[in-house]
Amino acid sequence: MPPINRRRFINAAIATAGTTIIARFSHAQEIVSSDDATALAMGYVAEHTSVDTEKWNKKASPGGENQKCTSCSIYQPIDGDYGLCPIFVGKRVHANGWCNGWVA
Repeated sequence: MPPINRRRFINAAIATAGTTIIARFSHAQEIVSSDDATALAMGYVAEHTSVDTEKWNKKASPGGENQKCTSCSIYQPIDGDYGLCPIFVGKRVHANGWCNGWVA
């Protein structure tokens, strides 16, 4: 095997970074389930219209009907149906979902 020079090192670093980025945003990531511990703690539901507004009164507040993952400032869209949320690290959330961490 030839010695590692600057060009080989940079090419390997770029390939590794590309692979990491692809893995980070891949659709292979698990979807948050309703029985996930963080989901339970945050009141996450996959469909924002099914939130228990008696328990999660933030959703019942004025403008609450417009609260969903896609209108949250920390949501990062992947495609039309799913996105990433820093609250649920390494998992995808439904675009129409909601949790008590919603931020305008």
